[in-house]
Amino acid sequence: MTMKKYSLLVFDWDGTLVDSEGFAIEALQKTAADFNYPVPEISAIRECFGLKLENLLQQFFPKENQTELAKTFYKYFSEEDLTTNFFAGALETLAYLKQQGFTLAVATNRARAKLDTALDMANIKNLFATTRCPEEGAPKPAPDMLLTLLEELNIDPYNALMIGDTVFDMQFAQNAAVDAMAACYGHHRKDQLAAFNPVGFIENIQDLKYIL
Repeated sequence: MTMKKYSLLVFDWDGTLVDSEGFAIEALQKTAADFNYPVPEISAIRECFGLKLENLLQQFFPKENQTELAKTFYKYFSEEDLTTNFFAGALETLAYLKQQGFTLAVATNRARAKLDTALDMANIKNLFATTRCPEEGAPKPAPDMLLTLLEELNIDPYNALMIGDTVFDMQFAQNAAVDAMAACYGHHRKDQLAAFNPVGFIENIQDLKYIL
């Protein structure tokens, strides 16, 4: 795979850097049980991964108080577990790419407080020039977070690459006129991601060291 030279690499968080799928599925299913709802099927949950948490919960529990749902979900969704559950080679790959001169950033639908906690616990905040969460703009797939990130860093969309694992990441990049790289090891299938014509596919995050 031959890639053009990008200056900015923007990473999604859950499902791209952190292997959170199992934790999130378990947390959502336990939340359903606590609220006396039928336990959602894993396949149905996976289809909604990548949405902002409030929007994901709305899909399964439309009549419930979203604040109480979120509290229950986070009771089961442990930051301590997640911090030690980066995909194999993720931290080394990020460090390598930064050493190679790339500017790194994060754009995620994870809440700001949750992302900051994870960055602090993993001690990797210094790897990223900036980060964006829905509190700083509309959630994915709206392009707001990516557009303001580009403006802050003074980088043209042509020189940026969004790396994500869901169709919402692909739409997010497309809506901001930014190229996308599809991470096929995360939440959504390769055929789903391919529909958005990403510039490439990776089966392992460490692939980035060899193709960028």
